[in-house]
Amino acid sequence: MRSINNHYSKEVQKIQVNVTKNNDNNGKFYKTFNNMLIYSNDLMNIYEFAIRDSKFELEKELATQNSASNKIRIYLVLGSMVLMFIVSILIMYLTRMAFIYEKRLNSANQQIKENLNFKNRILGMLSHELRSPLKIIGIFIKRIHKKTEDETVKEYLKSISFTNDTLLMQANQILEYTKNQQVQNKLIPVTFNLNNEITSILTAIEPYIETRNNKFVINKDIDPDIVVHSDNTKINQIFMNILGNANKFTENGQITVNTSAKYLDEKTVTLTTEIVDTGAGISRSDLEKIFEPYYQGVLSEDVENLGAGLGLSLCKEIVELYSGKISVDSELNEGTTVTFSINLNINK
Repeated sequence: MRSINNHYSKEVQKIQVNVTKNNDNNGKFYKTFNNMLIYSNDLMNIYEFAIRDSKFELEKELATQNSASNKIRIYLVLGSMVLMFIVSILIMYLTRMAFIYEKRLNSANQQIKENLNFKNRILGMLSHELRSPLKIIGIFIKRIHKKTEDETVKEYLKSISFTNDTLLMQANQILEYTKNQQVQNKLIPVTFNLNNEITSILTAIEPYIETRNNKFVINKDIDPDIVVHSDNTKINQIFMNILGNANKFTENGQITVNTSAKYLDEKTVTLTTEIVDTGAGISRSDLEKIFEPYYQGVLSEDVENLGAGLGLSLCKEIVELYSGKISVDSELNEGTTVTFSINLNINK
């Protein structure tokens, strides 16, 4: 019993010692925990202060941004209002100007219409009145031709008669145009001997070319049996315009006509003509615009009775009706060469 008592006494002492140690450790632990709790409270205070400070700064910055945004918003609204005001004024001004210009345009169109009607009336009257004296001239030409035996006079009468008939056809065309302004330039085919027609044209214009002391040379290679069905009046216009220009710009020189007819196929013959003069010539810069309507070039101030500048433009238009081509080659002060080709239907 004594041994057991001693043993448990020692064990109890050990336990008491351990409990005392544990109590000391728990006291240290509680003290450390208490210190940590106090430290954490301090940290929380610092964090809360930092949060409040950051929140204040953010609120301050947000207020600043809101203020700037409000200013920008106000400026944009004011700018938009000013811009809309300016645009409204411009629209009102442009509308007023458009109304004024439309009024002027309508007035100008009305004036143009009246002028065109007046022009057509004058052209109609002139062409109508010209036809009567031209017919009378034709009658007297025939009477003189019957009474004279002089072959030279008869040749002159042929030229005068041909020219008179050409003028009569032109007067009829002008009258037709005044009746219908929308009518397009087109071929009015008739049947005629090609060689005789070209001969008549060249014979009729020869006296005109001689008025400027120009030598008139004709090289013609056309089968006298070729009969075509085409518009002889427009062929006349082509020759008259080109030869008229050549004579206008040439004095004491020579004008040469090289013309030939070649069969293109069984139904078509191509009339190719080259008209060469030794006159004033055309500059390279003018050649580029030579077929433009009303273009007269740099010689306009030096040549009398220059005309309206429509001759070559009209020739180009007529040549294209025949599915042909026309070109001009020239050097200043060295003469001019005009070449054209037209396709004519063979009459069978």
